[in-house]
Amino acid sequence: MVHGSATIAEVDLTADEYVTDAEWTPDAARLLVATSTRLFSVDTTSGEMATARCECDSIAVVGAKVYAIGGYSATEMARYDLATLRPDGTVRPDLGGARGLLSVDGAGERLVQFRIVADGARPISDVVVFDPATGATTTVGNTGDIGSPSDSAYTPRGWRDAPVYAYIATGTTSAWTGTATVVWFDPTSPAPQVVTTDRQLRAESPDVRDAAWSSARSDLWWAADGTIRTTAHTWKCESGAPLSRPTCTDLLPRQQWRYDGVDWTRTDDRDLATVRDLANGTSVELDRDGRLFLVDGERKPLASEVERLWTPALPAAPVEPGSQAMAERFAPEVWLHGDEANFPADASDFVRRSTLRFDHGAPCGDPELVAAPPDEAKLGSGEHTHPAARLDSRDCPHRDDVVYRSDVVVKEGGGKGFILDLDDDDARDGNKPVDGVVTAPVYWEYWPGDRPGRGVYVYWFFYAYNDFNNKHEADWERVGVQVDGDRATGVAFSKHNVPACQVVWDRLDTHEGRPVVLSAKGSHASYAFEGDFSRTDGQQLGTDSTRRQIRWPTWTDVRDLRTQPWYGYRGWWGDMGLISYNSGILGPYPKRDMSALLSTSPCTEQVGRVPKDWVGTWKAERVQDPMGAQDPRAVDYSAEITIRQGGFGEAVGTASYPGLGCTGSLKLERSTQEAIVLRETREPDPADRSERCRTAGHTTITATPTGLSYRFVPDRRPGPITADLVRG
Repeated sequence: MVHGSATIAEVDLTADEYVTDAEWTPDAARLLVATSTRLFSVDTTSGEMATARCECDSIAVVGAKVYAIGGYSATEMARYDLATLRPDGTVRPDLGGARGLLSVDGAGERLVQFRIVADGARPISDVVVFDPATGATTTVGNTGDIGSPSDSAYTPRGWRDAPVYAYIATGTTSAWTGTATVVWFDPTSPAPQVVTTDRQLRAESPDVRDAAWSSARSDLWWAADGTIRTTAHTWKCESGAPLSRPTCTDLLPRQQWRYDGVDWTRTDDRDLATVRDLANGTSVELDRDGRLFLVDGERKPLASEVERLWTPALPAAPVEPGSQAMAERFAPEVWLHGDEANFPADASDFVRRSTLRFDHGAPCGDPELVAAPPDEAKLGSGEHTHPAARLDSRDCPHRDDVVYRSDVVVKEGGGKGFILDLDDDDARDGNKPVDGVVTAPVYWEYWPGDRPGRGVYVYWFFYAYNDFNNKHEADWERVGVQVDGDRATGVAFSKHNVPACQVVWDRLDTHEGRPVVLSAKGSHASYAFEGDFSRTDGQQLGTDSTRRQIRWPTWTDVRDLRTQPWYGYRGWWGDMGLISYNSGILGPYPKRDMSALLSTSPCTEQVGRVPKDWVGTWKAERVQDPMGAQDPRAVDYSAEITIRQGGFGEAVGTASYPGLGCTGSLKLERSTQEAIVLRETREPDPADRSERCRTAGHTTITATPTGLSYRFVPDRRPGPITADLVRG
C-alpha cells in the first residue's frame, strides 16, 4: 500500500500464497485484502494491520463488517469485525433455490451476491442485493448470456448522485472469441441492472464480422466525476481450413474508456494496462510490462512486476443544489397570446393520462405496451422495464438476460425506446385560463457556474401539445435566470435548435423583481418582449407571435424537479410521428446539461428596454452635420439629449439643440443588446419658429468607452448627423 510515493504497509506472501480479492471501504479508510490463506485489514493512514486466518475466495465490506466466502458454491458467509478481524459468526442467507454463491461484493450497507442457478464452464448466476441487517433480498438481474462476473467497483455517489455498483461480465461466443461488457445498478433501488452496450468499441472495426470480433475489459474503477472507467481492447479470430486453429490478431490495443450513464467514450489511447486518477490531480499508470508510475507533474517509477492494482473510488463531488426560496423569488411572470389554445399543464397529469410503450424499431413492428397508465415513481426510478429484442431474428424475440429501464437512455437498433403516448386528446388543452389567468406548475433546477454563488435557475414550462408549423404531443420549454449571489444578472432564453442567448437584467421587463417572459402562440418559444419574431432554427419557417394577453404567475406553484416522482425518466414525452419534428421530445432529467443557459451571448432579437445606465442627460459640444442635412448654414452645433426608461412605442426622451433653435421627441422603435433605435421628430423651439427644424428621422444610440454615440439619419435628406455624448 502506497500513498503518493510513500509506502504505508507491505505484506510478504509465502511461496504458495496468492491474492484472491481486495476491497476498499467506501471512505477509503481501510483496505481489506484476502489471500488463499489469510485476511488483512489495513488502516490506510497508519498502516496498522489486523490479520485473520481465512481461505477466502471472495470478500465484501458492509458497514463495520467483512463477509467472506471460501470455495465455489458456498452456502454461508463468514463474518468479521472490520477493524480487528475478530470472527463474528456466520450468515446463512436463504438462497431461494440457488446452488450457492459464486462471489460477493460490498455495496455500502448492502451485499451483492452472485448466486449460482446453473453450473457449467461459465456458471449462470442471479444478481441479488442482500441486506445483512434485515435479510431482505432484491434480485436485480441474471448473468445469462452476458457472461461471468470478474472485476467490480462500488461508489457511494456516481453520475446519478446516488450509489452505484458496477461489474464486468465476460462471456464466450466460441472457443476463441468472446465479449465483455460492464453492468451497473443502484443497490438501494429495486430497479434491474443495466447492461451497457459495446457499440462504440464495435464501431472501431466495422469491417470485421460479428462472429470473428471479440472484446475484453478489465481494471474497473470510479473517477471523481462520477463516471465508470475501464480498460478495453479488441481482437478478431478468423478460421482458415476446416478443423484448423483460427488466426487471431489484435484490433484495438488496450485503451482507457469512460462511461457516464449514457455512452462510452475513449479517454486515453495509449497501450497501457490501466490509468487511475488519485486525489489532488495525481494519477498512476500501469504499463503492459507491469511497471507502475506515479504521475504528479512528472512520471516517477513506483514498482515493477505489478500484476494487479486497487485504488479507492473517488465519489463524485456534490453539486451546489440551489434553494426553493431563490427559485420562488425569481420565478417569472409568463404572458401567453390571446389566441393560444394549448396552455401550460401539470406533467404528472400528462403521465397519468398516457400509455407507456417501447419501440424496438424495424423490423419489430409497432411499439409494444409497457404500462397503461405508467406509475410515476416507477417511471422515474427505472422500475418500468422492457426486455431487449434479438434484432437478428425476424420476429424479434425478447431476451431474458437484458432488460431496458425507463430511467436509462435506450439505443437499440433504429428504435426510439420508451414513449409516453397521450391517450386523452382533451388533455392537450392544458390548464385553461380563468379570468385571464393560468394556474399550472413550473419546475426548477439549479445549474452551478464557474464559482460558488454564480449559476442559473432553470425554469421548465410544460405544455401537453405543441401546435405550430410542427405539431406534436408534449412540449418542454425553459428559461434560465442567471444569478450572482442573491442578485439576478440576466435571463437566458433557449429555443429548439437555436443556441441559448442572454438578455441582461436591466434590459428586461420585470414585475416585482421577477423577469417577464412571453410565450409564443402555438410553439411556446420564450421571448423577452412582445412582437413577431422570424423563426431561424433551420428546421421550421414561420413567425413566433407574443402578446401580453393571458397571464401565468408561475410563482404560485414552483416545484423542485428533484422531488418529482417522474424525474429520472429518459424516454420520449409524446408519440412518435413519421418525421422527427412532428414527434415527442425529451424532457428534463438528472444531469441533463443546462450549462448553455449560463451563456452571455446577447440575444439578437429586439430586447425592448432602454439600458438603465443610459438613463439621464447627455451633452455634445459639437454635432457634426457635414452634409448640412439640418441646415446648410449650420454645419456644426451643440446638443443635449435626455433619456428615460420605457418600452417599445413609448416616448423615452427629449432632445434640444441650443443655437439651432430645435427640440426633438424620442420614441423607442427597436432595441438590441448593443443599441437602441429611436424615432426622432424635431420641431422648432418655442423661442425660435424657424421652419428649418421641421424634420424627422431615426436616431441610433450605442455605447462607447467614454459615453454614448449618437447618429441621426433624417428622412429624405442627406446624412448622417453624428455626435459623441458625455454625461451632462
